Amino acid sequence: MTKRKIIFSARQDHEVISQLITNLKQIEDFEIILHDPQNEFFSLADMPTSFKKVDMIILKVRNECSIDLLHFAKLYNIPTLHNVDTVLLCKNKIALDYALRKALADHKQKLQNFLMPNSWNQTLSDVTKFKEWALSKLPIVIKSHYQHDKYNRFNFLVQNIEEVDKFCKMYKQFLYYDVYIQEFIPCDGFERKVYVIGDKVYGIKRENPIYIYLREKPENIDVSQLEREEFEITEDIVQLSQILSKELNLRIFGFDLVKPLNQKELYLIDLNDFPSFKGIPKIENVLSEFIKGHILTL
Repeated sequence: MTKRKIIFSARQDHEVISQLITNLKQIEDFEIILHDPQNEFFSLADMPTSFKKVDMIILKVRNECSIDLLHFAKLYNIPTLHNVDTVLLCKNKIALDYALRKALADHKQKLQNFLMPNSWNQTLSDVTKFKEWALSKLPIVIKSHYQHDKYNRFNFLVQNIEEVDKFCKMYKQFLYYDVYIQEFIPCDGFERKVYVIGDKVYGIKRENPIYIYLREKPENIDVSQLEREEFEITEDIVQLSQILSKELNLRIFGFDLVKPLNQKELYLIDLNDFPSFKGIPKIENVLSEFIKGHILTL
């Protein structure tokens, strides 16, 4: 029997990804070709022949090299776990916001227990003008437009208008680029991270980093070290995950919910096309079984 050839492109020192790769290598029907988007680049005039003759490309986006590989897959009709259009949508917070709002509006009756914060696309190229615009909307959270680059990713809470100057000093390279801005939703102090793998849905709750900052004012917050605990997934959340999966063409993804004070609805504040899955025991086994099943049905 001919083995299925699969390119797996991801940062391979990632805890879950490392174990997932080990699991996939143990499947006799698969031949795994590893690609590290941080260290392995291509001669564009001579892309590896092996890359054109694979059965599937799976990647966890790390940088533009990851996106380039998805474009290559589209040109050569190579199946991918998520296609380039889906990943580009999830990468761009403005485009993603459009898509999430449309999904909630198109399924309003089924998703009436979920809301999204007010949000805006803005620039800080004229700081005085930005302050005039922002004053009536505080508190707000300024977020990077693109979310797949950890070196250019930030969430910055602005409670009073003077904090805009602090942002401009810390992130001066972004003053000439659009930023994504969300209304800050006062909540119970936790993020509810929902992880979806096919028809399976998991919930992890962790302290909201913004509330840690408000309480302790640390220089840095390493979110990977925050304590996590499981929370119960309701039928409403399962329904939301199913709708988002269909509307955004996602098979493996995660999204964040916050519970506002004195309000029953949950706010949907973010989505990731291939999250970390941190805090879920043995999740790499679930991922490998799903990927195996998906590939064998191609």
